[in-house]
Amino acid sequence: MEHDSINRREFLDVAGKYAVRGLAAAGIAESLQQNSALARQAPTEQTASLVSNISRFVVNTRYDAIPLKALETAKTAILDSLGVAVAGGTEESAQITGKLVREERAKEETTIYGQHFKSSASEAAFVNGTATHAHDFDHSFVVGGQPTSPIIPAVFALGEALSVSGKQILEAYIAGFEVAASLIFAVQDAGGGGWHANGTIGSFGASAACAKLLGLKQTEIEMALGITASMASGISSNFGTMTKPLHVGLAARNGVLAARLAKAGFTANPQTLDARNGFFDSFYHGGKPNAAPLENLGHIYALEKYGVRFKPYPCGGLSHTAIYATIRLRNEHEITPEVVEHIDVEVPRDTAAPLAFRVPRTGLEGKFSMPYLIARALIDGKLMLDTFTDEAVRHKEVLQLLEKVDMKVDPNLQSGSDGSRPATVTIRLKNGQTRMLHEKFPKGSPQVPMTRDELQEKFRACARGVIGDASCERTLAYVGRLETMGNIRRLTELLRGV
Repeated sequence: MEHDSINRREFLDVAGKYAVRGLAAAGIAESLQQNSALARQAPTEQTASLVSNISRFVVNTRYDAIPLKALETAKTAILDSLGVAVAGGTEESAQITGKLVREERAKEETTIYGQHFKSSASEAAFVNGTATHAHDFDHSFVVGGQPTSPIIPAVFALGEALSVSGKQILEAYIAGFEVAASLIFAVQDAGGGGWHANGTIGSFGASAACAKLLGLKQTEIEMALGITASMASGISSNFGTMTKPLHVGLAARNGVLAARLAKAGFTANPQTLDARNGFFDSFYHGGKPNAAPLENLGHIYALEKYGVRFKPYPCGGLSHTAIYATIRLRNEHEITPEVVEHIDVEVPRDTAAPLAFRVPRTGLEGKFSMPYLIARALIDGKLMLDTFTDEAVRHKEVLQLLEKVDMKVDPNLQSGSDGSRPATVTIRLKNGQTRMLHEKFPKGSPQVPMTRDELQEKFRACARGVIGDASCERTLAYVGRLETMGNIRRLTELLRGV
């Protein structure tokens, strides 16, 4: 029996039978409720297996059993996330959400990064999550964008309120990361291109991580995931606006709230992940998610096998391969803007789709404008936070150069399951010469990694101006030995700002 509400035709059939028997409408309603309740008690074996695999994995995740490589990657990911969140806390999107939260005067239990106040764990997760994605500088996964970005704001918000240890943070983050990664792999070929995985899948990762921090039982975790399925949201048509980072803020808050609700006894349909009209069916209509990644949870650690893709540029990750290729051509051939006749950028279709702005009007739109990104890469040889201000996108020299840049879809280029995001950049010079470079992977990926020094300098560049040099260096030291911290509050208090 499928556990969803009876559709209209089924309702009429049932109503007709009751009418023949002379029963009242109240009897129909009661019968339908009983039918729905019975359905929830009788899930299919496959559905029960998928849900129980996730919740059992979260319950059984133990720090001592996590692969060393996964733990080390997790610490680096945490440092990266905290850095971009501190920088993002000064952005307008985070300032607006912070102002609204401050006005609500919620219980002061968790630090709002860079904004000099505390709020409740759920509201702190909301503001800090929005800040984490405000610059689009947060690391991504091998596929699916940044679905793990809500997890760190959620576990640090709830963890600070609970005064947990560094080991507990690592344990919870890794549990949530692995859940999010398995869901991304499950749906990567199922369509759903309009949904933003950071907000949809990210909500499940944050919920699983917070459930781990709260020590929920397996049945309670199933409820938390069922609650999360009705919270998950985020549409890609809002890219290039403040609502894109809002997706991460909402997902982080969803994680804290869903786990707390489940702990308090709140109920949901625990099979709603892949039930008819459930999450998979509703968000990936017409596709067929692959159950295998969910069944392999705990056997293969995505953090160990795939790692994360750190961002050297604060903009959409799909553009990073082309940016990296442009910077290489610029530096290796000493190309300056005045000698350029034209630039062609060839990318896969899925790379081109979200890069919707030919000439950006705002800094946020600049993050999704290939002509602007390539022009800036050629002029500056780098892209940093100040590349994406409203003033920067109106720079005369940049506007002149971006008119010479064309992005084209090459049907022969395909993004790969190994995380490859190929791009070919061809620069035609005014003297008739041509310089071309094809790259498969962007800088910051495991195949072209950022060094430890580069990642620490990125953190300093993000955090120094907000929390000061001393707090910046102490944060680096604390995260480096996170597993030894008995209480993370010594770390989170450094992130409040000066």
